Amino acid sequence: MPAFHSLTVDRVDALTDDSAAVTFRVPDELHDEFAFAPGQSLTLRRGDERRSYSICAAVGQPPRIGVREVPGGAVSSWLVRNLRAGDVVEVQTPSGSFTPDLGSPAHHVLIAAGSGITPMMSIAASVLAAHSQSTVTLFYGNRRTDSVMFADEVSDLKDAYPARMRLVHVLSRESQEVELFNGRLDGAKLRALLPVTVDVRAVDHWWLCGPFGMVTDAMDVLTELGVAPVMATASQHLHERLAAAI
Repeated sequence: MPAFHSLTVDRVDALTDDSAAVTFRVPDELHDEFAFAPGQSLTLRRGDERRSYSICAAVGQPPRIGVREVPGGAVSSWLVRNLRAGDVVEVQTPSGSFTPDLGSPAHHVLIAAGSGITPMMSIAASVLAAHSQSTVTLFYGNRRTDSVMFADEVSDLKDAYPARMRLVHVLSRESQEVELFNGRLDGAKLRALLPVTVDVRAVDHWWLCGPFGMVTDAMDVLTELGVAPVMATASQHLHERLAAAI
């Protein structure tokens, strides 16, 4: 098992009323051990409790996790409500295989809902920075605009790569001008969205992260559209994460 190390919190950024991003300061002697691949996660320990959270930073940046509070959660509530810069947290070295190959250009389609955006932030930023010919399409489902984690950062990433990143927000409890972008990001919505927004045959890698129902719906739709998945799975917090590649 990877070892736990005491890391100092560098900053805590509020994202929504019930979520935050936590950035850790890694000492020079642990730099190599905490080098991470996009899509990996960190396991935190508080007393007898352990929880894993996806890294949301691009490769080469300090490790940063996104946390959404679970009502009554022994760890998530502490991280979102009580943690401050300068606090010390027991953190395990990065782990997980939900990671892209940064060595080759590719078109990545990311389908996320809620806090499933966390590993997608790392994947999207890393693949776009790694190769000038890589492209990203992100479908991001939430209830309302005020519940969107990393709303500004997702927008900034799109602005940084306007020709190579496409962003589609889908909201279930707030009306948008384009009717197609209203509703839950479920099977029916994906059947309507994907054929008119993505050339499915030209996609190299599909990345799915969110509630279990959304992930299984997406897998069914992709199968219907002729995507032959080779899947790697990873569990993190309350989400089931699956990666599929043509």
